[in-house]
Amino acid sequence: MKKNLIALAVAAAFVVPGMAFASTNDVFAPANSNNDTGPILYGYAQITGAQQWGTSTNGSAPGSNGLVFGANRIRLGVKGEAVPGVTYNIEAGWDGAAISGSTGAPNSGNLLNDGLGNGGNASIINAWLNYAPVPFAQLEVGKFKLPVGNEYVSKAGNELPFVFRSMAQSLLPGRSAGAMIHANDVMGTGIGYAVGIADDTSFDEYNAYNWTASNSMPFGSGQSGCLNGSGNYIAFARLDYDFMGPLLKAEVSGSRMSLGSVSANNGGFGLPTPALSQTAIYTWNVGVHGGMMGIHYEASYTNMTSGRSFGTHNMTEYGINIYNNQGMLATDWNVGLGVNLHQMTLTPSWLDIEPAVRFDSFSINDHNGYDAKIDNTTVGLNYFVNPNNPHAAEVQLNYIIPTARQGKFGVYNGTNYGGVFGSNGAPINGMAYNTLMLQFQAGF
Repeated sequence: MKKNLIALAVAAAFVVPGMAFASTNDVFAPANSNNDTGPILYGYAQITGAQQWGTSTNGSAPGSNGLVFGANRIRLGVKGEAVPGVTYNIEAGWDGAAISGSTGAPNSGNLLNDGLGNGGNASIINAWLNYAPVPFAQLEVGKFKLPVGNEYVSKAGNELPFVFRSMAQSLLPGRSAGAMIHANDVMGTGIGYAVGIADDTSFDEYNAYNWTASNSMPFGSGQSGCLNGSGNYIAFARLDYDFMGPLLKAEVSGSRMSLGSVSANNGGFGLPTPALSQTAIYTWNVGVHGGMMGIHYEASYTNMTSGRSFGTHNMTEYGINIYNNQGMLATDWNVGLGVNLHQMTLTPSWLDIEPAVRFDSFSINDHNGYDAKIDNTTVGLNYFVNPNNPHAAEVQLNYIIPTARQGKFGVYNGTNYGGVFGSNGAPINGMAYNTLMLQFQAGF
């Protein structure tokens, strides 16, 4: 352990001074800002080192451990205003870029943060156009982040107070292709809204809305799936209110996605699978966030229900999923607090640091005897090289403690403890073991 901590310190000594020369241009403003007449090239990289301790499973002896390096997010995009009232944003991402934790093949992603990117592969994560003939009714079309969730919507990936988002991300629809009508601060009232539809699947890996997990079906019959849909969609809506400027902002949001019917013998291997009628997934979220004078906070509650259980390995010896009519329920609630000592005038500008702490509690029950609960407490420290442009060069240190890991996890010694998570598993952004993370970020 001592050697690994020394390695982290040496890496910080070399990387932090170089970050001081990063650009201080304000390029992280929303892409529909009046200043974005573009095109503007922007991007950032997050290089992450991590190590876990106590990696035993159901009482087994712990294996080897050590420091491993990877890239949490690597983003490059272009945005601007095509003509007055029409803005665009095209962003590529290579997230989870590291050696694969399962096959050892390079460039396939370690999937530590399963909710990011395209399974560790580079892809276009955002590509949208925004038409704003009037500011209170704008039309956005393309591939974008559906506006469901609190932290997931309000904080960009390079502005997070912690290395990872909360575990609630696994219950959200994430990114998809669609269209929405939206606006912020409608006619100076502080009210914002969004409503729209998207294809019947999430493009993000391993969340409840991804069709490989939920068995949703975006494609219909005809010449090609790209020319004809199934008639099922993700419908979503959001309402937010700015109560007191930056001090308090509240939101409520929700989504619904249709799940297509499942015919008999759908499981393959000649094994019978009960025919299931069409049902749906529902998610709703309520949250608040804000801050003032260096104190920043956020809190949210997310609830996901489905008329069908999915992703439950009842027949693991065949490597297939069995869908059932019992349905499932999953919830997440989290609360986080950060205190920027420089903004509170307690430290000089060259020591712009922010201690932060978050408690995140996730539980799931598929009503088939497979329930699980995991809590993560994250203690963090953020260092900003330039207080005038804090996210252009930043270092984050996180220690994540799984303060509760209860219920049934995976298979051990032939006993099926349930397929909600694998024996070493956790929801998106969740940690099953004590984890130290050090992340360096630089952007332009």
